Amino acid sequence: MRHITVNTSLCQRDGACVAVCSSKVLSRNEEGFPEEVAEGNCILCGHCVAMCSSGALTHADLPQKDFLAAAKERPTPALIDSFLMGRRSVREFKDQPVARETVKELLDVARRAPTANNSQKLHWIVVDDKEKVHTLSGKVMDWMRTSGSSNVMDWMRTSGSIQEILAQWERGYDHVLRGAPTVVLACAPEDYGWGKEDCAIALTFLELAAEAHGLGVCWAGILTRIAGVHAPLRQALLVPEGYAVYGGLMLGERKYKYGRIPPRKPLSAHWI
Repeated sequence: MRHITVNTSLCQRDGACVAVCSSKVLSRNEEGFPEEVAEGNCILCGHCVAMCSSGALTHADLPQKDFLAAAKERPTPALIDSFLMGRRSVREFKDQPVARETVKELLDVARRAPTANNSQKLHWIVVDDKEKVHTLSGKVMDWMRTSGSSNVMDWMRTSGSIQEILAQWERGYDHVLRGAPTVVLACAPEDYGWGKEDCAIALTFLELAAEAHGLGVCWAGILTRIAGVHAPLRQALLVPEGYAVYGGLMLGERKYKYGRIPPRKPLSAHWI
């Protein structure tokens, strides 16, 4: 069954749609029009339709109405560079919720992030109730209490010792989720080889989109790690069967604003 239709009266025969097809599903016929290769394996990336400026090409599995108009102007490199370098991990949040509609907008951006072979296998978990977020941190504390002080994993060394995190919890400070009003987690099938990478890329999209909305963001590394080893936490998150949590973000209105970009280590790179 053919999926791609070409309106030859509109087609400019410039070959652009054929050139951008990563799966080589399209080829040019003797007249120069694009046509679908019978044995092709389309990954539904939509490049061909997105590239066609004359609207001559349509795809049966990618309705024209679902395409969005691309921005005609791009931010300047200086603006983008400053925006990216000015991003900070925010751990101090205002005591107010993030609107669910805002979170939906962020997820709509994140779901368009690139995935391996355009597989789009990710599943999202959103916790936008502060008491439920606090309960998740409590589940992590339960794991820390029962794991034993000798079971401090390497990754914990960058986050503080288990004993200190527990002590902070007893004093009323949540070192795990920092009192964030919203937590967003990205999951992928356990048997999918690119799950970690796809989740990291999509979460980065979400993080930058949240920054653009003026929200504070911090990666929820401890929660992510414990979700992989503590069944009660996994159950509290309602992780779908056969899926793993590969990353998460805390979101909230930032309490403080940063006016400077701190220095970092010198670039380490070489050209070949």
